[in-house]
Amino acid sequence: MQNSWTGKAFLSLAMLVLIAGALWHFLHPGTHQPMEAPRPIARSDFKYHFTPSAIPRPAQEIETKPGQDTTGRPNIPRAKVEAWLAKHNRDAMSLLAAFRATEDTNYLNEAAVNFPNDPRVEWTILARNAFPEDRRKWLDLLKSSAPSNSVANYLSAQDDFRNGKPQEATDELLAASGKPQLGGFSLESLVNGEELNQFNGSAPAEAGQLAFSQAVTDAIETDATYKNLEISIQDLVKEKLAAGDLNSVQNLAQMGLALADQIRSGDSGKLLVNLLVGNAIEAAALSQLDQNNSYDFLDRQTPAQILQQLKEQKASLREQAQYFDTIYPILAPEEMIGYIERIKIYGQVEARRWVIQQHPSTNP
Repeated sequence: MQNSWTGKAFLSLAMLVLIAGALWHFLHPGTHQPMEAPRPIARSDFKYHFTPSAIPRPAQEIETKPGQDTTGRPNIPRAKVEAWLAKHNRDAMSLLAAFRATEDTNYLNEAAVNFPNDPRVEWTILARNAFPEDRRKWLDLLKSSAPSNSVANYLSAQDDFRNGKPQEATDELLAASGKPQLGGFSLESLVNGEELNQFNGSAPAEAGQLAFSQAVTDAIETDATYKNLEISIQDLVKEKLAAGDLNSVQNLAQMGLALADQIRSGDSGKLLVNLLVGNAIEAAALSQLDQNNSYDFLDRQTPAQILQQLKEQKASLREQAQYFDTIYPILAPEEMIGYIERIKIYGQVEARRWVIQQHPSTNP
């Protein structure tokens, strides 16, 4: 049966390595080494034309093992992908699912050409830094198509910092903090990814594993930008401290806290990597304040008190991960399905807690 293919072991290991590596990479607020910018995914055979007449080019042939792609995942034949796209009328989400499942940039190109005003397409392009020469255009499009979503403002702020425009960056941070949500579309893309993988013949449990690993990639790429943004904010804070401008220091700290809160709220907060990145950003924002002073914007708590709470939460999550990582590779198919469904509804932390509860012998 397909659900016994060798790739299942690979998936379990790869999922843990992908998520754990990203989590620990982001989870050290004391380290302020700049992270690499999201890698451009454009390749030599990837031609982007912002015109409805553009036609995606055939994917370049890549030598792979039978039944697997270059990552060791089950290979989805192009004919299968095309049949699934036809079934969904090549709409925006089906094209994005095809791109994530195959890493064939032609599908992202087609989505960009045909659905330039779809925020899910815009976010994916920005998360992957797909068209760096037109990045400003895509940021403006996302601001227009999702005006209540702060993600474009935060991405714009980091671009402004990188381009030596601190005032413009601060204006973007202020605008972002006044918006009700920060949203990627990882969980929405998870559903479409599951459908595509099942259409390719994967069992439901495997389809969920694959789709989750594919969907979380965009979140990790975007979190790298948020982490770099936090570093840029702290650099500006240091300048204000050196100038004795304590009012600006507090204002920047509140902007950093707003970023952390938005990353951890809504569907964004359902992913563990986002929760931990939000915590790391909050810790960094608090680190430049008087640790023993009670601030109104901290509900009269001191930064030291909140940092201790974050430290305790981090220890709790580490303990949870210790048991979850032992159980995850041996989950039965029905448990894997339950785990993925609970991520969508309750978030990854609660889903992990449920998994551990199903295996009391491993839970102290």
